[in-house]
Amino acid sequence: MRGRNGALLLLVLAAAPLAGQSRLSLGVELGYTIADFSGPGAAGVRQRTGATAGAYLRVPLARWIGVQSGLFLASKGGATLVTPTGGGTPVRLEIDLAYVELPVLLRARLPTPGGLRLILTGGAVPGVRIGCNVEFFQGGASFLRESCGNISTARFEDYDVAWLVGGGLGIPIERSELALEVRLSQGLRRVTDQGDFQNRNVTFFVSVPF
Repeated sequence: MRGRNGALLLLVLAAAPLAGQSRLSLGVELGYTIADFSGPGAAGVRQRTGATAGAYLRVPLARWIGVQSGLFLASKGGATLVTPTGGGTPVRLEIDLAYVELPVLLRARLPTPGGLRLILTGGAVPGVRIGCNVEFFQGGASFLRESCGNISTARFEDYDVAWLVGGGLGIPIERSELALEVRLSQGLRRVTDQGDFQNRNVTFFVSVPF
């Protein structure tokens, strides 16, 4: 955890001088995530809850729109049924995943009645997997729990790329805002070679500017 926290701190410190010279803005985002799997190979899906947290840097393109990037730690995963290669009784996989993500988003801020701002976001979210544990169930009973790297019969992807859309409301604070947002992220790559399913998650964010 020290290494991860250090990376976030370096991101903030490196961008701080720029923020003082322009209208760039810095802040942190904390989120509650509901994650699961989607795709043709997802069956009997169960959700997993977790957290997403990180720091962002926003670069204005115009008064109402800008680009947001940052560095985030995100929990993902869930459970799904897969059929073993060659057939047989389906096996349930419960997978706990953690990623370092570097989202690149367009972020629009539109005025609304009452002085609030409508926040709309969309873009791409590449991520590198930093944690992976899997548990196998058959007939309702667990028969194996291991780190993904120790499973010789399955391969788990080391990175993912997702598209993201979201919306929320912002409370103006000088040139930025305190925002509450909901974002949907859909992975584009298979989680494992054991089935055609991808990460999917909904995250409820609180965005706090510095």
